[in-house]
Amino acid sequence: MMRSSLTAFFIVAVAVVTGALAAAPTQSAGVSMDEQTILACVPEGNVDSCWQSGVAAEKRGDAQAALAAYEASCNAGFQVGGCYEAGKIYFLNVDLRNYEAAQERMERVCGSDEIGIGPYACKYLGIVYRNGLTGEPRIDRAFAELSRACFLHNPAPFIDGNGCEVLADSIPGADEMGVDEEIWQPEYIAYLAFAMGCSDDMPALCDRARAIHSRATEQSARWLGRCAEDVEAVGFAGQCGDLSRAASTADYEQRQAFRRRLVSMYYRATEFAG
Repeated sequence: MMRSSLTAFFIVAVAVVTGALAAAPTQSAGVSMDEQTILACVPEGNVDSCWQSGVAAEKRGDAQAALAAYEASCNAGFQVGGCYEAGKIYFLNVDLRNYEAAQERMERVCGSDEIGIGPYACKYLGIVYRNGLTGEPRIDRAFAELSRACFLHNPAPFIDGNGCEVLADSIPGADEMGVDEEIWQPEYIAYLAFAMGCSDDMPALCDRARAIHSRATEQSARWLGRCAEDVEAVGFAGQCGDLSRAASTADYEQRQAFRRRLVSMYYRATEFAG
């Protein structure tokens, strides 16, 4: 039963927001979407002219104009970069803040196959759900979205290292996840998240991973045995405590191979029944 509930949870983690890109364009309060502006959007390389206008407006400090241009880009549908940039403005700009609009835009990007910015959008979604910015906090949904930001968005895998840090600092307890404490080990899951973030050229996260493992070793934490089993199962050429060292490799192929093994360990740590 426990394995079934965890498996069902991860189906949500990797499959939410399906069909988002096919949804009808929406318009947010406070932003005028001039029809001629939308019609004027044309593809330019891998972006579009409205997105380019948004970038130019941001450079000259005109957030309102940038938002309108990014919204036009988002609605034009050539790519999701405009949706992401509009979502960031809605999330971060105090004067233009609209968490509901930010959530909708980030859902479209997180649910897309855009591996460059998709994980970053998932991070923002996770924060929305964790902090209850558009309703009651949803710890389970926050964990699902943050897991996508750090591990599960795409098979490459490309990640948002900061999303890994937010995930590691937001691991729910066994009670919140509805699973047995013998199965759910928050400190182990956080260790994996910090190790993955370490691979995104974030040395501070390497240090945090090492600190967790060092503390666990001093305390003879029971999850160390679980980690030893997992590194062997995924073919990692090292011990549990070597993850942050391997994450720091400068070689691209080695780093991506390491990440894929860490993704497999993450699946085992979050749905493996022990």
